[in-house]
Amino acid sequence: MGKHPVWCKLPPRLHHALSRVKSEPLSCDYAIVGAGSAGCVLAGRLSESPDVSVVLLEAGGSDRSPLIAMPMGESHLIGGRHDWSFETEPEERLDGFRFTMPRGRVLGGSSSINGQVYSRGHPRDYDEWRQLGCEGWSFDDVLPFFRRAESWEEGGDSHRGGEGPLQTTRGRFEHPLYDAFLRAGESLGYGRTPDYNGARQEGFGRVQYTHTHRGLRRCSSAHAYLRPARRRPNLEILTRVRATRVLLEGGRAVGVEYRAGGERLEVRAEREVLVCAGSYQSPQLLMLSGIGAPDALRELGIAPRHPLPAVGEGLQDHFGSFVQHECRQPITFYRYRNPLRFAGALAEYLFLRRGPLTVFPMDAVAHLRSDPALERPDIQIYLCPMRVNPIREGSLWPREHGFNLHWNLLRPESRGRVSLRSADPLAPPRIWHNYLATAGDRRLNRRALEMCREILADEAFAPYRGRETEPGAECATPADIDAFMIRMPNSGFHPVGTCRMGGDEAAVVDPRLRVRGLSGLRVVDASVMPRLVGGNTNAPTIMIAEKAADLIREEAAA
Repeated sequence: MGKHPVWCKLPPRLHHALSRVKSEPLSCDYAIVGAGSAGCVLAGRLSESPDVSVVLLEAGGSDRSPLIAMPMGESHLIGGRHDWSFETEPEERLDGFRFTMPRGRVLGGSSSINGQVYSRGHPRDYDEWRQLGCEGWSFDDVLPFFRRAESWEEGGDSHRGGEGPLQTTRGRFEHPLYDAFLRAGESLGYGRTPDYNGARQEGFGRVQYTHTHRGLRRCSSAHAYLRPARRRPNLEILTRVRATRVLLEGGRAVGVEYRAGGERLEVRAEREVLVCAGSYQSPQLLMLSGIGAPDALRELGIAPRHPLPAVGEGLQDHFGSFVQHECRQPITFYRYRNPLRFAGALAEYLFLRRGPLTVFPMDAVAHLRSDPALERPDIQIYLCPMRVNPIREGSLWPREHGFNLHWNLLRPESRGRVSLRSADPLAPPRIWHNYLATAGDRRLNRRALEMCREILADEAFAPYRGRETEPGAECATPADIDAFMIRMPNSGFHPVGTCRMGGDEAAVVDPRLRVRGLSGLRVVDASVMPRLVGGNTNAPTIMIAEKAADLIREEAAA
């Protein structure tokens, strides 16, 4: 460990102020960019050693808002001050539609504003990573890190962790439409799974969440990992600071340049710089630092420092839409638009820790195979007891009683990219997802809609099933379905793959997450995933950071 002046042990704000007065940069062993799902894990784990100093930089602010703590708060957080609200480039297959992509700009990152679904994906997903050249990332390799991270409310076993910092629970809100969905799955022969994160993912089941066991509040990565570490004298947390580039000297990352209050400052890292800014902003920061495709960087006036053409390439995301019906009974979440009913639900949550505000509305899920010949599910379907409006209408708040099945394509073939809009480090990145670009994705999308209709046609939904409003009975042909997607597309908000990990020279990071050809620099977040997993991405991102912490400590001790 390098020598640090005594004032480096002061509280973060005073430390930061003194660094400016003394005109010398902060100094630490590890500088972490981004206090999101991965960055909080690394800050918490690496600072466990008192002989290691860590500086964590976050563009957003505190996560103390009660809306962040409340499980249903996501609907009020998206588009607010804790959200980057990135806008994509026009989507060719969706008539030029531009998505607004939420990403957390707050301690905890997207784990502080997401739907809190805890889903690891299928074990075969990680075995596939290993087959793609990611040595050490098979399911047997990563399972210990999933288990180390987790505290499952039902206790640990061979699949689940029982003593980790990340608390996970089942949903505790009962609703007749969830029951109908589960009964329909059994009736159609799909079967149920008691634990889709356990021995069997496939089938119908209830959703699991990153919620605290007591109090049923959001258990973000900041709550799980950062809160216990905040008072450690070897951890500095700087909020409302914007990383603008990684500092490189002689083929080595030596620190991070950042802006705070209009000033340009630096933090020097004697061991490593760890980029944890997410699948949109990690490649953006690398490119701003001169790491990427040289010709593209020169066009923007950025001097190339290290050629890595794959930076920003390979963007993947879950994608789908809804089949929606009117509800014949007044039991959906539309009833909580009544102020008195909402007040009652709020009181039920605050004082009894139960009721509709304790869960994200999609509290029943199925992981299904579109073809019995497949080895693992390729479609994910949620039951939502609430009508939603077409995305082009802006507001998603229901106008009447309704419910829907929402599907995601779990392993899309389509690939997009992230690039720079300009050399201005404060400009948002250019994001192009390229949804439904392949014929295979379009076929699977149509099959997913058919499967949702088959489930909704089951007798279990007979007491509730009114008219199909989306896409409507007139939507029958492949061309009709493709046209419907223009009206009601839906992103899973699970971007990955833009700093791909691999054993080949074209990969951005190697299987130890080190940026190829440079020393002292790693990327640790969802951007390193070589393939999108068959589930939500928060849990795998936390696992990646847990494993990265071990890799970092191993190399430091060598």
